[in-house]
Amino acid sequence: MEKTFGFAFLVVLAASPLAADVTLPPVFSKNMVLQADMSVPVFGTAADGEEVTVELAGQKRTATARGGKWRVVLDPLKPGGPTELKVAGKNSLAISGVLVGEVWHVSGQSNMKFPLSKATDAVAEIAKADFPEIRYFVAPSGPWVPVTPQTAGPLSAVAYFFAVDLHTRLRRPVGIIDSSVSGAVGQQFISRQALARDPDLARMLKPHGMPCSDIFNASIAPVVPYAVRGALWCQGEGNRDYPATYRKLMVALIADWRQQWGQGDFPFVIVQLANYQQRKPEPWEGRDCVIREVQLNTAQTVPNTALVVTIDLGLDRDVHYPNKQPVGYRSALAARALAYGEKTEYSGPMFASAEFKDGKAVVSFTHVSGGLAAPAGELKGFLLCGPDKKFVRANATIEGDKVVVSSPAVALPIAVRYAWERNPDCNLSNHAGLPASPFRSDEFVNYFTRDEGSR
Repeated sequence: MEKTFGFAFLVVLAASPLAADVTLPPVFSKNMVLQADMSVPVFGTAADGEEVTVELAGQKRTATARGGKWRVVLDPLKPGGPTELKVAGKNSLAISGVLVGEVWHVSGQSNMKFPLSKATDAVAEIAKADFPEIRYFVAPSGPWVPVTPQTAGPLSAVAYFFAVDLHTRLRRPVGIIDSSVSGAVGQQFISRQALARDPDLARMLKPHGMPCSDIFNASIAPVVPYAVRGALWCQGEGNRDYPATYRKLMVALIADWRQQWGQGDFPFVIVQLANYQQRKPEPWEGRDCVIREVQLNTAQTVPNTALVVTIDLGLDRDVHYPNKQPVGYRSALAARALAYGEKTEYSGPMFASAEFKDGKAVVSFTHVSGGLAAPAGELKGFLLCGPDKKFVRANATIEGDKVVVSSPAVALPIAVRYAWERNPDCNLSNHAGLPASPFRSDEFVNYFTRDEGSR
């Protein structure tokens, strides 16, 4: 007993000086990017009652640690750098190479994690990846990595192309904080507090047998409330069997992150599931269709969100499609509109309504942007059904800002769908070159029941 007690006592003595040190989380480290033009929290740990002073760009703030934690808030910073962040208490820290610009939190599963080294034209893209003012941080531990041909290969391809577009157009440093995890499901990214506030969602998640909140706890919580401009989300494959749960989860997750950061309704960009698996002669729907519908509805109903359509980029043989450059570009376009007020079309056509008359469906859209288009000729991807509710491939033509759909096999149409297949052959876009989102006008099947536990 005496030896055991003595060992424990020595451990406490060794740990005590460390407990008194002022520390910063790993996200505050060399080569970091701080968010410009908004208040910037700086936070860390210290001995209870210890006074901590933070200095940056002529600002000086002091806080007293309570419960072992401290936090100061800097006034909005101008873009630029490099500069140095100094933090002092009983010990002193100096963080060099600090830039001020645009910081985005990117997250999701494998198509967000998919590295630049495997993307289309990877060798050429990596060779020209010389952007030292773009910095990349893999949560929770980093480090911050400036983008060079030597470092770019492992980085998220979507995040890379997203950052390059923002950096080039805004002429500001860009920081990416990446909390994506391959194979993850959406509920791993939401906090326990959010589930406690929403017991109905918690009950819906319980039968799925998947972990909740572990990625949030490990990779997201450690960077909150590091100031960010917004979030980019690319996830959904792991939840395709549970559309009702996912519909509720997406709304709750966005609200949760916004509450966690305390920056209001910051921009949230959603990448929709791409096309996948072999095409079939007859219309073949799958749960991918319903998850895409959830993502569309979320973007249409939750404030300050946008949808990035990728229905033209996928592969039949591999869910991990390599053509990530358009995903990054389209995501940046949405971000530029939501976060930076750029007056440009940022979305492909979205279904607004359908009118059935004279044996035809007349479909109206939002985000028409100068007119509808069908690249590569004949408009494809529309399905039509009559009272028998059996959908057939239909003829479709663009008439002004509408699409008129008909089929000799459907005399009395009652519902129309577009790209409502796992891997549709479709080509509707607007004159901005952005593809239309898949949609259905009907609700013949209620996919949003709560009986999902047995699937």
